[in-house]
Amino acid sequence: MRSLLFPLLFFSAITLAQTLERPKIITEKSGNVTKHWVEGSLASTQVVGCIPLAEARSTFTPPDLYKGVEKCVAQDNYGLAVGLFALAGAYASFDEDRVIDKTVEGARAELIMNTFSAILQDKKIKFNKAFNRLIEDPERIEKLCKQVQKIGPPNYYPSYMVLYGSKAFLGNPHEDALVKNFDASVGWRNIQLEYLHCSN
Repeated sequence: MRSLLFPLLFFSAITLAQTLERPKIITEKSGNVTKHWVEGSLASTQVVGCIPLAEARSTFTPPDLYKGVEKCVAQDNYGLAVGLFALAGAYASFDEDRVIDKTVEGARAELIMNTFSAILQDKKIKFNKAFNRLIEDPERIEKLCKQVQKIGPPNYYPSYMVLYGSKAFLGNPHEDALVKNFDASVGWRNIQLEYLHCSN
């Protein structure tokens, strides 16, 4: 049943992309440094707290989920942080595959950097330990995989990533933003196998 939804979800994303307008480019000056960025790039649009994966939804984007990671780390809840971190990474990897502009590939790394930039070093160390415990334990990986499979593939248009690419500075990045005939079912399956290392 879920596989039947993939074409519909993908079609809806294409339709949405065609209706979006050219984004606003923002210029900020700080001393001798001038920074240009596109409004909406890497932006979170929904509030996600420190929640278990069972409460996560497929409409949460990676920027939303990484905000949840940040809140969990602040609360010293590293188990929940790692779960949200894994889902955010899987969704960002899926989005990288379906966005045509490959200059977006630094988006996930920048989101992670932004997430941990204000976090104290001792908390980063604790998070890394929790993350390592996950990836070194096949049973934990399988439990995570089952939770992610239950949530399902991304169900949103990846505007946050489309606006991150260099095409956003050259015209309307929403025009032909996504790979045509992208097989979302295969793409999501590959993310589970190659990114999350799920066994099946």
